[in-house]
Amino acid sequence: MPRLRPLAATVATGSILFVLSTAAGLYFATQARFAYPDPFRLPWRQALEINLVYYWIWGLLAPLIVLTARRRPFSRSAWAVALPLHAAFGVLLTAVQIVAAQLVLIALGTSPYGSGRAVLGAVGKGLRTNFHSSLPTYWLILAVVHAVDYYAKYRDREVRASQLEARLAEARLAALKRQMNPHFLFNTLNSISSLMYDDPGAADAMLARLSELLRLALDADGEQEVPLERELAMLSRYLEIEKIRFEDRLRVEVDIAPALLAARVPALSLQPLAENAIRHGIARRPEGGTLRVRAAREDGHLRLTVEDDGPGLPEAGGSANGGIGLKNLRARLEQLYGEAQRIDLMNRPGSGAVVEIMIPFRTGETLGEAPHTDRR
Repeated sequence: MPRLRPLAATVATGSILFVLSTAAGLYFATQARFAYPDPFRLPWRQALEINLVYYWIWGLLAPLIVLTARRRPFSRSAWAVALPLHAAFGVLLTAVQIVAAQLVLIALGTSPYGSGRAVLGAVGKGLRTNFHSSLPTYWLILAVVHAVDYYAKYRDREVRASQLEARLAEARLAALKRQMNPHFLFNTLNSISSLMYDDPGAADAMLARLSELLRLALDADGEQEVPLERELAMLSRYLEIEKIRFEDRLRVEVDIAPALLAARVPALSLQPLAENAIRHGIARRPEGGTLRVRAAREDGHLRLTVEDDGPGLPEAGGSANGGIGLKNLRARLEQLYGEAQRIDLMNRPGSGAVVEIMIPFRTGETLGEAPHTDRR
């Protein structure tokens, strides 16, 4: 199969050259038949034979022009060498083309410059008559080759730039995920450390939940988007860890319709929102509080909401950028969705804070089961 590819390419190139040279021959044959006055007008057969032979020979010589053009391109550093070389080669190839065409036409008996023993005279007259009109054909083919090569290089640069941009975006997203993972991992380990001496059983249970959480995180390693139900499974493991620490002071309400579980969401997007709500909201109240997680589909977007009933943001009624988790999540959303996303952090009426994420609604393969209506 690989051996057939060069042959197929050669056949395709030859076919294109044949079609183009035939089209040029037919065009100039109609000119010779209709554009000239009666004394110079050629019969149809002679006009066709002369012009088709001329341009078919140019078609045969075209690969030599392509080869020369690519070996001696008109680049900034090489044009001084390329210009005289192509000028000389153009003169030579034009002469070869005219001589070859005249010999073929003499053999066919349709040469307008004589035949038989006057071969040299016919060839010489053909050169004198057709050289100046035939030479531009060399430069036209040369210009087309350079234009095609320039466009191919331009498209190649565009593709490479697009690939580099995509790889850069992936690298940025991966860096943000790597920064986020240690963030909640270190916070959890600090919580375990604080329980190690006071409540070894609780610390052991927290370690077990952390192990499950890390296993889920490793399963999603390399994925920027996951089904919402998998993200809820991650969130559930994290909240189990926090409930061990806060006991009855932390209450969780997750209210998400089953139809939304297949929606694609950024991996590790809900956990930093819940962590932010617990640490900066619920943990500041002696009696604890309630964490609510909701999702809804609105006008082709998925709205994710995480709210708490803590003391709210420092600025009354205002908004803030949040900590490192929220900043990283905001940067990831911009990388993934551009202008088609939004993340808002604000105070909720009464008390507490709410974070809302709006991203394009897209569905994917549904994996496993995750809690969709859970009240604790």
